[in-house]
Amino acid sequence: GYTIYTKGSPEKILALCDVAEPERLKIEEAIVGLQKRARRVLAFAHKDTDARPLSREDAENGMKFDGFVGIADPLRAEVKDAVHACKTAGIEVKMLTGDNIVTATAIADELGLLGEGNIAVEASYLENLSDEEFSKVLPSVRVIARSTPLLKMRVVKELKSKGNVVAVTGDGINDAPALKNADVGIAMGISGTEVSKEAADIVLLNDSFSTIVTTVKWGRGIYENFKRFIQFQLTVNVASVLTVFLCTIFGMFWEGFESPFSALDLLWINIIMDGPPALTLGLEPIRDDLMSRKPTGRTESIVSREMLSRIAVNGVFVCLVCLAQMKWNFLGIESAEISTAVFTMFVLFQLFNAFNCRELGDKSIFPHLLKNKLMIGAFVVAFGLQILITQFGGAVFDTVPLEFIDWLKVFGIAVSVIVLDEIVKLFRRLAAKKKVRTA
Repeated sequence: GYTIYTKGSPEKILALCDVAEPERLKIEEAIVGLQKRARRVLAFAHKDTDARPLSREDAENGMKFDGFVGIADPLRAEVKDAVHACKTAGIEVKMLTGDNIVTATAIADELGLLGEGNIAVEASYLENLSDEEFSKVLPSVRVIARSTPLLKMRVVKELKSKGNVVAVTGDGINDAPALKNADVGIAMGISGTEVSKEAADIVLLNDSFSTIVTTVKWGRGIYENFKRFIQFQLTVNVASVLTVFLCTIFGMFWEGFESPFSALDLLWINIIMDGPPALTLGLEPIRDDLMSRKPTGRTESIVSREMLSRIAVNGVFVCLVCLAQMKWNFLGIESAEISTAVFTMFVLFQLFNAFNCRELGDKSIFPHLLKNKLMIGAFVVAFGLQILITQFGGAVFDTVPLEFIDWLKVFGIAVSVIVLDEIVKLFRRLAAKKKVRTA
C-alpha cells in the first residue's frame, strides 16, 4: 500500500479532510489564536491507500487531519524603528505577504502599519476589482495577505503610474516579477533565491530592512551634496560672467571699466570653482533632520526654484559690489591697486559663498559651521594661496601688493555675502511662520 502526506495552509488542508463540524470549529479557533499572535501556521494531513494515485486531486481526496504547528518568526528589534523612520521620511510602506489575513494583520499591528484609515485586505478582494476601483482602494491598503506574483506586479505598476518611486524587497521566486518592474528591486542576499537576486537591482548582504532605511538616508545626503556643489558652481559662473560682460559693455561708454580679471586670474577663479573648496561641499555631513523631510519627486529638478533665487541674488550682489568698487572706489584704495582689490574681493566672495551653499534651506549656516573640517581646511588653504598670489605673484598674475588695512576692507566686504544670505533666509523663515499662523 501507499501512505500519502501533505502540508500547507490550514484552510486548504482542512478542505481536503473529512473533519466533523464541532471538531473543525475547535481546530479553527485554535489556529486563529495562533495567527493573532503573529504565528505562521502550517497544517498536516495523510491517508493510506492500496493503489497508487493517478493524479494529485485523487491523492489529496478524503485525507485525515493530523494537526498543525505555529511557527514563530519574531520581528528583528530594529524593524519597527525602521518602519517608523520610513513614515517620518514620507515613505509609504506596504506589506505584501503570503500569510493569511489574521497573521498579516497581527504583524502589521506590531509594526504600526495599520490605523488612521489604513486597512489590510486579502489578495482575492483586490484581484476582483476593476482598474479604476483598484486605483481608488490601493492608497488606503497597507497590507495584502495571500499575495500572488501577478498582484504584486499590478501593485507596483499602479503605484508607478501615479508618479511614485517604488522600491520592492523580496526573497522568493514569486517576488521576481515585482522586483524586476520596480524602480529599485532589493533582494535578500542570505535567504533570497538566485532568481530574486537576478531580478533585483540591489542585493542586501545582511537581509535587514533597516539597511534599506540607512541607504535612503545616505542617498538623500549625497543628493543634497550634489545640489550644494551645483549651487556653488552656478553662483561663481553667474558672478564672473556678469562682471566680465558688464565691464565690457560699460567700457564702451566710461573709462576705467575694463575687465578686472586677466586670463590667469580667471583660471585661478576656475580652480576655486572646481577645486577643493567646491569638492569639499560634496563631503558635507548628513543633517539630523534629513529623514524628516518629504521625498524628492520623480519629476523634480535638481536645481530648485529656491536654489535659482539664491544663485541669482548672490551672483548679482557679488557682481554689483565689484562694479561699484571699480566705478566709485568706495573702499578708498589706491587707484593702482583697484584691479587687484577687485580680483581679491571676487575670490574671497566665492570662498565665503561656499559657506552659504552648505545650507540648502532657510536654516542658518552657523549651527553646522565647523562640522565640515575638510571644507574649513580648504578655505584656509585657498585664502592663503590668494594672499601669496596678491602679495608676491605680480610677475605672473599682474597683481599689486595690498596694504594690511586694504586686506581688512576687502575681507569685510567679502563677508557681506554671508550677511546678505542670512538676512534673506531670516525673512523667509518669518514669512513661513506667518503663513503657518494664518493657515
